[in-house]
Formats: sequence, C-alpha cells, structure tokens
Amino acid sequence: MAHTDKVTVVAVAIKNLILANKSTLGLADVFFGQHNMIPRSPTAVVMSGTKRRELAGVSAPGGRTMNYLPVFIDVHSSRVGTESEEEKQLVLENIADSIEFLLHQDPTLGGIIIHGFVQSSDPGITFIGNSQFNTVRLAFEGKTKTYLSNPLA
Repeated sequence: MAHTDKVTVVAVAIKNLILANKSTLGLADVFFGQHNMIPRSPTAVVMSGTKRRELAGVSAPGGRTMNYLPVFIDVHSSRVGTESEEEKQLVLENIADSIEFLLHQDPTLGGIIIHGFVQSSDPGITFIGNSQFNTVRLAFEGKTKTYLSNPLA
C-alpha cells in the first residue's frame, strides 16, 4: 500500500479503527468532523488537523516532501449523570488511554503512513451547542514521504 499525503485519509482510517472497536472502548458513538450536537455519551470525534510539508529531496518532478499529518481525537462525555465528577473524568481518561493504546498497535495505520503516534493527551471541558462536556483531546501525528507530482495519487 502506498503512503498518503492526505490528512483526511489518515483521519478516516483512525475513525474507522475506533469505530470497529467502539464497543470494546466503551463508546456510544464515533463521528468525523465538527459537530454541533453530541447525542450520546461517551463519544469520540475525529478531526483532520493542518497538514505541513517540507522539501525532502528533488529526485522527481516537483521533488519529494516529508508530510506531517495531524489528527485530533476528542473524547467527549456529558457532564450530566449519576456518577460523581471524579468517576466520570476517570472513565473518560481511561477511554482516551485505550484509544491511544489501540492507535499504537499499528504505527503505520495499515501501511498508509511511515509512522504515527499520539503526541499528547489534553483533558478539559468543551462547549458544544448549549451543552458542556468533559473532554480529552488526543493529538496524533502521522508522517509520510511522497512525491509532489504523484501519478498514483
């Protein structure tokens, strides 16, 4: 499988991996992109980040580039419920840790990147619509090296 230079391809692969494991992870839903409503909890939302490139050789028309493909995974949990705030936050952070572990099982995401891993895990609070959620944001970055003029892309 060829490496991709598209951050959306990486984000969709991550979304599909999380979706395939959602029951094991304890998630109610898995979404892609920005959402104005989160109907159930806990939910993972996968979003593409800002792609970066740098020149990595000129061996072909246009040259080669090193591509940095960031993807954000927000794990949201409603603040409404019978559990204490402490219990809800602990469950949420454990789900985020499990997603991180899942992503690290194959750092190539099935061969579409050279290497990728979760670089940070940031707990906090998010407001979506008129609702408040406990959130853990995982920042994943994949790395590939491709030609600018790729006839196979």
